Amino acid sequence: MGWLVVGLYAAALVLVAITTTDGDLRPGDRPDDGTAAEELIEAWERSRTATFLRSGTFERRSDVTGAVIASEDILAQRPPRRLHRQLGGVSGRDDDQIVVCPAQPAGGDDVECRVGDPGGPTYAEDVAAELAGLHSILEGPAPLYAVGRAREEGCFELAQMHSEPRAPFGTEARFCFDAATGAPIDSRVRYEGGQVEVVAVTEIRAEVTVGDLRP
Repeated sequence: MGWLVVGLYAAALVLVAITTTDGDLRPGDRPDDGTAAEELIEAWERSRTATFLRSGTFERRSDVTGAVIASEDILAQRPPRRLHRQLGGVSGRDDDQIVVCPAQPAGGDDVECRVGDPGGPTYAEDVAAELAGLHSILEGPAPLYAVGRAREEGCFELAQMHSEPRAPFGTEARFCFDAATGAPIDSRVRYEGGQVEVVAVTEIRAEVTVGDLRP
C-alpha cells in the first residue's frame, strides 16, 4: 500500500510538470540550481548600500474586507543616511542615530521628529544584522522561505515553507531591484488573513540631495 501511495504521488508530480510552467508554480516547487536565495541576498545588500531616491506609491489592502489604505512612498538613501516617507510618517537613520517622525493626526498639530541618541548601532552594523537575518530565514537545511527567480530580470518570489508567526515576508512575497542603481523597486507581500502590501515605483534617480534626506 505504501509503494502504491508513493507511485501515485510520483505520477501526480509528472502530471504537474507536464501541465504547468515554472511561472505557475510556487518557489520551492520549481527546478532551481540553489543560487536564487544567494542572489536575492546579494541584491538586498546592494539595495542597502547604494545611493538613490525612489518615488512611488504604497498600498495596504484587505482581500477580506476590501479596505484600502494608500499613500505616497519615497525612499532616499545615501549611506550612512536613509529616510523613508510612508503613510504620513518618516523613519530613517543618520548613521548611529535613529530618526522617527510620526504621522500627523487628522486636524491635529504638527508632530515633531525624534532623533535618537548617538552611539547606537551604526548604519553598517544595522545592514549587517539585516543580512544575517536574511541568511537565517532563506538558507540552511530548513529555510523559512523558498526563493525563486521571477520571469522579470531582477525580481524574486518567496513562499513560506512552514509556520512561523513572526515570518517577516508573510506567506508569499515578491521583490524587484533596479539594475542601474540597485534600488528596491516594485514589491508585493501577502500576509495570512488576506492582507496585501504593494509598493509601486514610478521614478528612480541616482543623485540624492541634502534636502532629500531632511525629515
